[in-house]
Amino acid sequence: MSKKGISQIKGPSEIRLGETAYYEVSRIYDLDDKKKVDAARWKLYALDFKHQGNWRELTPKAGTPPKIGYRVPVIVTNQSLVGSELMLEAYIYEPEKRIPPGLRIKVLPGIEKKITRVDLFKVDDTPIKDDTVMKYGQTIKVKVYTQNMQNEMMKLSLYEDDAQGGGDSPKNKNNRVAYIKKPLNKKGFMVHEFKLNVNFAKIANAMMDGSHDKLHEYYVVVETAEHKSVSKNVDVQNPDYVKVQTVSSGVDTEKIYEGIVIEEVIVKRKFKKQIGTNPPVNTGNKVVTVFEPDEKKKENKECECFCNKEITPETLREMVIAMRKATYDDAGENFYKWNKDLLFTGGHEKFNDKSYAKFAEVLKSTFEKYEITSCIRKIHFLAQCYHETGAFMRSVEGGKDDKFWYDPYRGRGFIHLTLKGNYQKFKEDSKFDVVNNPELVSTNIEIAAKSSGWYWRYNDKGNINPFADKDSVFDTSRLVNKPNATKSSSINGYNQRVNAVNALKVVFKYPQNCCSLNEKETPNENNLCPSGSDDCICTTAFKFEDGFINHSKVIKDHISIIEHGLFKDPKTSIQKIVLHRTAGGTTQACKNAFKNGRKNKSGGIDHYGTHFIVGKDGVITQTANLAKVTWHCAGWNSKSVGIEVVGFAIDKDGKPTLGLKGQNPVAGWENLTEKQAKSVACLVKALLNYYSLDISKIDCHEHLAPKEKGEGQIVFDAIKEYLK
Repeated sequence: MSKKGISQIKGPSEIRLGETAYYEVSRIYDLDDKKKVDAARWKLYALDFKHQGNWRELTPKAGTPPKIGYRVPVIVTNQSLVGSELMLEAYIYEPEKRIPPGLRIKVLPGIEKKITRVDLFKVDDTPIKDDTVMKYGQTIKVKVYTQNMQNEMMKLSLYEDDAQGGGDSPKNKNNRVAYIKKPLNKKGFMVHEFKLNVNFAKIANAMMDGSHDKLHEYYVVVETAEHKSVSKNVDVQNPDYVKVQTVSSGVDTEKIYEGIVIEEVIVKRKFKKQIGTNPPVNTGNKVVTVFEPDEKKKENKECECFCNKEITPETLREMVIAMRKATYDDAGENFYKWNKDLLFTGGHEKFNDKSYAKFAEVLKSTFEKYEITSCIRKIHFLAQCYHETGAFMRSVEGGKDDKFWYDPYRGRGFIHLTLKGNYQKFKEDSKFDVVNNPELVSTNIEIAAKSSGWYWRYNDKGNINPFADKDSVFDTSRLVNKPNATKSSSINGYNQRVNAVNALKVVFKYPQNCCSLNEKETPNENNLCPSGSDDCICTTAFKFEDGFINHSKVIKDHISIIEHGLFKDPKTSIQKIVLHRTAGGTTQACKNAFKNGRKNKSGGIDHYGTHFIVGKDGVITQTANLAKVTWHCAGWNSKSVGIEVVGFAIDKDGKPTLGLKGQNPVAGWENLTEKQAKSVACLVKALLNYYSLDISKIDCHEHLAPKEKGEGQIVFDAIKEYLK
């Protein structure tokens, strides 16, 4: 029987990301099929190296109609496919999934840059729809998708909308309530959260008599110097809303009548005051204002704090004076006695502009860039900067004639940036060439502030903001001064740091006047969980009991023989979460291997193991105390937590193998099940949150020690979409 169907297609062998290319059927096996070519169907595949070079079908987005016809357009928008090899195939009967009839296509980087979309979600990743109404105190999660803009810096602004219609209007230029600058990731994607602080409602109601608006509207603008995109509007319930009603003249408007039909003036979107216009024609009706039915009148206490609010030069001077009056130098002299309100008069390297106006300006941009946006974060940041600079008197470590082994990269800035590695990392983040010109950090007050914000947010030990959120003077102090400190007496000037924090709390009127603290959003128990994963442990509130997670999703099976002493510090010692594969088929087999150990060269037994095992059924088993070291990754045992993920190494035919003598070599690894991938993602996110680490601190076993290629990478690839 002769072969039937399509034997060849033609079109470009290369396609750029975001551009459209056309492909068409060029040959068929049997002329009897000629009339059927117009109904040809098309499939697109990607080369899957994890599975011995097999072709994996790429499924279109939900709702996308299938490609049918003898000639079709193809556009690739997924940035992760850049550099990949694709295969496009047309078929009449059944796809052959080979070349030919398929055509091999190389995906090239795109040329056109654009922000493809800006989507808004609630904190639990529920999409914000047209009929969604949010409340102050809740959070808007912004997801930004771009094309060919990987790692670029973006500016995100949250605006209150007082203009008619959607979109960004010049009328709203003074209505920006929150702002942040941050880079896209290597895929050109970003997530950021804006909290709807209660003081935003006061701002909205001050604009255009907003107290008559039942709903306030907000939108997000995402932009660079050349590109801009605006989100849809989000409705937010106005806590101070009142109704405007008309009643017939002659009715006593001082009373509220039951059962009477009152004509309601419906206020859609924004109610605008008419200024300078003719008075309305007398219709015989009066306008009265009444509160919503069944609404108890509340005494609204004005909430004024420094969350998302600028610190003025005058207030900054007040803060400096308060800290100086509360702290003392090594000789026991009060700092205020000699320095009053003067700034940065000491040291051999000085700022060109050291006015309070400039000081307040650079702090504002630093707070925005490095997410130091709440009262308590600003209190701890300023207190640490105050101590590190000798009461805001010196911007450089030591004297001109002093010599340090790490010169010229001595401590500079508000939080002393020290060592060449940190200068290099700050240069990469800020584009200021402080490596070739280290004195910039101590002579340019903007760079001094930004370098300190960078260290606060991105130092090797992790983000300091979460420790400020917990109001832990010990943790913020040790991370700035001595990260491995286990007691306060090891930290230089600890008592003075405490005094500075307490002095600032008086000026800030913290906690009594803090809006964010008083209107704290009710935490979502699973607000960090991957979508569709119920009852996971990705929560800021999971409990520890004696070094073990207490959660229904985690089984405790303590194998104490794999524990080898304590971490120096149970939290700050941890710098990485390391991903492993078990090379076995079950959780029990892995636990048995931990218990049995492995023979060493001396004939004894070494007991290796990780803190966690995740089975194919998604069940997490904790085998070791998180305060204790296990042997799982040479060189990193004392600085990491390990996770074993159940799954076989496989040969080229997909069969299990260990690659030992007499066995087939390892060609890849068994895929994770969906439940397993979600559980691993949950566990990783929980641990990152607990140790205040970011996603860059996840690593694969084979990247840190000589192991089988792809062992941890296949785990990371399976969970990375859930980590967004």
